[in-house]
Amino acid sequence: MSRQLTLRRLAHHYAPSKFLNEAAYKSNKKLGDQFIQQYETKVHHSEKITGTWKKLTYLVALPAILLTAIPVGKVELEHAHHREHARHLSDDEWPQQYDYQNIRNKPFFWGDGDKTLFWNSDINRHVQKD
Repeated sequence: MSRQLTLRRLAHHYAPSKFLNEAAYKSNKKLGDQFIQQYETKVHHSEKITGTWKKLTYLVALPAILLTAIPVGKVELEHAHHREHARHLSDDEWPQQYDYQNIRNKPFFWGDGDKTLFWNSDINRHVQKD
């Protein structure tokens, strides 16, 4: 008996809804066609502008990068040659150290305490003349 009451009580959950015969949202053909038209217009514009930017990249940006890379590369090669020469200079041949250069009030807490964090032994020197 209790099983029948339970089934009867829950029967309303399994009955078909009266709203199943109707669409949940009534479509408007005119608005749908208008949306599709706007979407296709945006797609066409996107394809067109993408092509423009590709052409701009390949025809303007890449040649500009190449034309500026050549002289910069030459300058960097000269700079590398100069650094290689400076690497082999003795401390006496090294340019004069002024009072405001390489000031050390207390030692750094890394390494030997004399070199900065980004110390490059080929470029930086701390010539101490006593």
